[in-house]
Amino acid sequence: MRSVLLCEGPDDLWFSAYYLHKVAQWNECKNIKKYWPYYRINPLNAKQHVKYFCKDSDSVAIWCVAGKDSFDHAISEILNKLLVDYPDKAMDSIVILRDRDEDSEASILEHFSEQFGGNIHLTNKCASTYSKEIDGINVSVNVTPVIIPFEDCGAIESILMEAVHEANTEGRIIVEQACKYIDYLTSHPNIGNIYLRHAREAVKAKYSATIAATNPSHSTALFMDLVLACPWETSPYVKTHFDVIVNSISS
Repeated sequence: MRSVLLCEGPDDLWFSAYYLHKVAQWNECKNIKKYWPYYRINPLNAKQHVKYFCKDSDSVAIWCVAGKDSFDHAISEILNKLLVDYPDKAMDSIVILRDRDEDSEASILEHFSEQFGGNIHLTNKCASTYSKEIDGINVSVNVTPVIIPFEDCGAIESILMEAVHEANTEGRIIVEQACKYIDYLTSHPNIGNIYLRHAREAVKAKYSATIAATNPSHSTALFMDLVLACPWETSPYVKTHFDVIVNSISS
């Protein structure tokens, strides 16, 4: 089974890769041509990144598209180039990992459905089938949107904070106080208007404050290094979200 996992930024790429490796024993693919002999998923610009992972007969290309406004271009590249050029060698699954931020789930799903020509009804966490006849060949690909968090506004950092929050009483106190601290700062006009102008920035600040208290030796580390230093895969809340991805790309 061959899949493409579209995600917003490098943090999403690295955490997805970490989770696949830790939970499902996927590894970075050393022989890409074995799994993708006819074409590869390539970055469209210098800001994008693609990493290949595999397990047994399954392979996934994790494509960091560099921002939520870049999903459309990536989807178009898959539909109008890769599927058109290789209709008999289509990937089996496309997963779209997207932060919910402050957007409504309905508007996100509607937008993605439009990118697939409007002939597919997408539901969060569920696979829908995109079908099209190309050069006399019936092409069928599963499409699974994974808009996170599932229930509330936020981003991947929100999920990781909830993992700390649910771990124990101390974690709950730390997360609640970290959020309270950042909310206080954003309410100050000279701070909120200059440093924390967007809700996404405030979420990242709350996450950083949480890590500064729970794991101070890694509080200034890169996101990738921080991921490797913490057992996020033990969190039921994290598993609820990222198991959807594992199941969507596994035979």
